[in-house]
Amino acid sequence: MSSSYRLLSWTQVARPHDDVAAGILDMGTYAANLAGVFRGRRDIAPVYTDAGKFFQATYLTVKMRELMEDVMTILTGGAGSHVLQLRTPFGGGKTHSLVALLHLVRDREASVAACPDLKELADPGSVQVAVLSGEELDPLSPMRATGIETHTLWGELAAQLGRYELVEEHDRTGAAPGGDVLRQVLGHQPTLVLLDEVLVYVEKALAIPRGESTAGRQVMLFVQALTEAISAQPQTAMVYSLQASIGEAVGSEGLLSDLDKLVTRVDAKREPVADDEVLRVVQRRLLADLGDPAVHREVARAYSQLLRKQLLASAETNSARREADVAADTLEQRILAAYPFHPDLLDLMYHRWGSLPSYQRTRGALQFLAAVVNALWRSGASSPLIGPGDIDFTDEATRGAFFSQVGERERYTSVLSSDITSTGAGAAAVDRQLGANSPMIEQLKVGTRVATAIMLYSFGARDGEDRGVLETDLVRGVLVPGLDRNVVIAALHYLREEELYLHYTGRRYRFEPTPNLTKLVRDEANKLDSHEVLTEVRTALELQLRGSRGVAVWPETPDSINDKQPLFLVAYLHPDWSEDRTPLETFIEQAGKSSPRRYRNSLALVLPDKAQFDQARHATRMRLAADSLLSQSSKYNFSPEQSEELREKASNARRDASAALGSAYSTVALPTRSRNGDAPYVLETFDLRTMLSAGRALHERVVEALSQRVFSSLTSAKLVALSGLGPERQIITCAELVDWFYSYYEFTKLWDKQAIASAITTAVATSELGYVVGLVRGTDSLTPRSPQQVRFGEQLVGEEIDLSEDAAILWCEFAQECLRPEPHPEQPEPGPHSGPDTGDVQPAPSPATPTPTPQGSSTGQTSQGSTSGDSVRVADIEAVIEKAGIFDLARALSWFRDQQGTVRVELRIHAEGDFDRVSFRNGCIEPLEEATPNLDVRTE
Repeated sequence: MSSSYRLLSWTQVARPHDDVAAGILDMGTYAANLAGVFRGRRDIAPVYTDAGKFFQATYLTVKMRELMEDVMTILTGGAGSHVLQLRTPFGGGKTHSLVALLHLVRDREASVAACPDLKELADPGSVQVAVLSGEELDPLSPMRATGIETHTLWGELAAQLGRYELVEEHDRTGAAPGGDVLRQVLGHQPTLVLLDEVLVYVEKALAIPRGESTAGRQVMLFVQALTEAISAQPQTAMVYSLQASIGEAVGSEGLLSDLDKLVTRVDAKREPVADDEVLRVVQRRLLADLGDPAVHREVARAYSQLLRKQLLASAETNSARREADVAADTLEQRILAAYPFHPDLLDLMYHRWGSLPSYQRTRGALQFLAAVVNALWRSGASSPLIGPGDIDFTDEATRGAFFSQVGERERYTSVLSSDITSTGAGAAAVDRQLGANSPMIEQLKVGTRVATAIMLYSFGARDGEDRGVLETDLVRGVLVPGLDRNVVIAALHYLREEELYLHYTGRRYRFEPTPNLTKLVRDEANKLDSHEVLTEVRTALELQLRGSRGVAVWPETPDSINDKQPLFLVAYLHPDWSEDRTPLETFIEQAGKSSPRRYRNSLALVLPDKAQFDQARHATRMRLAADSLLSQSSKYNFSPEQSEELREKASNARRDASAALGSAYSTVALPTRSRNGDAPYVLETFDLRTMLSAGRALHERVVEALSQRVFSSLTSAKLVALSGLGPERQIITCAELVDWFYSYYEFTKLWDKQAIASAITTAVATSELGYVVGLVRGTDSLTPRSPQQVRFGEQLVGEEIDLSEDAAILWCEFAQECLRPEPHPEQPEPGPHSGPDTGDVQPAPSPATPTPTPQGSSTGQTSQGSTSGDSVRVADIEAVIEKAGIFDLARALSWFRDQQGTVRVELRIHAEGDFDRVSFRNGCIEPLEEATPNLDVRTE
């Protein structure tokens, strides 16, 4: 920031004219009065009546000098147009140019002394001068300034030239004289006729009847005859002023056109002040001393470098970089020409305000800027230049001059107060916000600076453009060396939030007398209760999760998460959840205040991202506010455009809330089995923010994050291994099995118990398990009600699997045993001694039914153990088993599991095929990982 403070303030370099410094700011001071100067009236400021002072305060523009040169040439008998028309907008320098001509022919010596450039102009010597001012003369009121009472323009012209007797009758009757009479009135010596505001006089005269004509019609005939007479008269010239446009003719379009046509054949139109010359005109009139040119160059160079830096930062091509250099160099030259005024300030006044009917170009610029200079001079302003952001609207004279030029005083006074000048204005709030941590930024009052500039740009527009200012133009106009562009952009952002009347439409900023919808929406949003907003957020979240099974939304306490049925649940915690207040372990371990959670292996917790939830809350609040305002359209009298904008705001807010909710959860926490056994479980977390979210719903990403830990399917081998079936436990109910999966961390986590049913169908089909529906429960026993109903080695349909307490899975050998037919005892045949006399004879005992011998056991040993004293103390077994023998291998390994002693299995598996990677992981690798940490897997 230091560079802006090293540059000297313009108040330390330049000095205003005394009248500006003294605060003499009425319009008369800056509006030349031709008739008053001609008459030498005492109420006219000396800067206009005194030739020397006038030219000292006048910047001689190129066109003004050309005008004076042409007129002097004609008056000395040279060639050229005798009748010249000055046609510029109000305040464009017309009257000022006429006064300059008047002083030059009346007091050439004082004029040349004050402006040496005039010395080169031809000197006609003594010149008779006549001044006819439409603002001074009144067709209903006689004039007596010459000592002769006159009633018409021609009577006044003749009286001023000393030849009234030639038109006395015409003046009395109101009939315009002809060309011959007017040539006599003009005479044969150098004569200059100056007409100002002709249209004003003609408008007045049109209302006065003159026989079958009107006084106005006679005036038009007089002007036509006068232009023709002067065009033919040597050493005679006439210069007159006319409004530049139909709009400025205040409804007299036809009259303006007629006046223009009357003189089109003989006049030459001039515009005294070109665009860039306004800079010099204002500079010369308002400032008595511009100070050290070296300071001017330093300031111009600093602003130029600042602009170059800003433009080069966004330039992507060599052409853009060249344009940046040209723009910066041009700004430097224009600042040198306009110092201490920033060219952008004068440009907006000339090109934008110039389109306003109330604005008077050069005259208006002088009056407004005189008030600006006076206020800043008195306050000791610290800025190097006076730019769009440096205007002090807290100064009453500045505000008055501003509204005099742009109009709209009644509609915009409250706007200015509300958003810029009052202590509670939005701009002041932005000043404090941006300057909170930087005294230098605070001193610059960036919020007020930017808002002030926008106010100036809110009136008028360049041709073909809408009102208001683009961000690029605004930044250029308010930057000062040391003020970073990013700070200005930040100020714009905050102003859009704070200002009541600031509008942003079509990428343009401007103030309007109607409140902007952003402010109204924000105020309406502040009325909403936090609980109401949070309820809407929850509704929107539930809508996003609609159709997702096993979801719990915002459980306040552990008992809010269902623990009554085996189902994998994903609990989305409350936005205000806190680990300190409710640890995650509480949700996992408890189902109520005094009851532990049963289904611990079926719960995942999704943790909120507070920043994203804040965005969701804010967007939801904005949407509710916009909807509320739309329901009150009649109260606020919204225009169709405003209603459409509100609907767009509501739509955008709804979209923003949805996007924020989609990212409102950052982490999934899942309890899993502890590998080292020092705790029942560990919390494994998954970061949702690292996952692609485009086009995918929140719950879809949660499911994907858990896809390596929670599965939709279960292999039959895994089911068999986890069931623990064998000689010691030959049957378990399906309900108990399901409970194990959803309760114990050693079991595979499943999204749905249907995966268990599918695994049972596979295990039954491959003869790994049996399945039965219908059970008989004893005190310590569980058996099939009908062994013949056991299903084994056959294909079942998954939907037919009953997972209730009345269904069970069976160890494969037990299933086989159940299905083995029961033997039928043989009936003894009658013996030779049998008979009714010999008594009962006992049948011979039948041979014992042989017990099935498990594959691989010796003939002297049953499946329940050895029946002899022979035993195996050490066994080393090597075998190569193909795919068909895997089931038998599982049986053999299962046998060792149930025996006393130690067993170490060294396993080498070589498999070739097209195996699904997820299935391979779930069915093979994960069981092995659970069996041993010493696992080496190589896949291709």
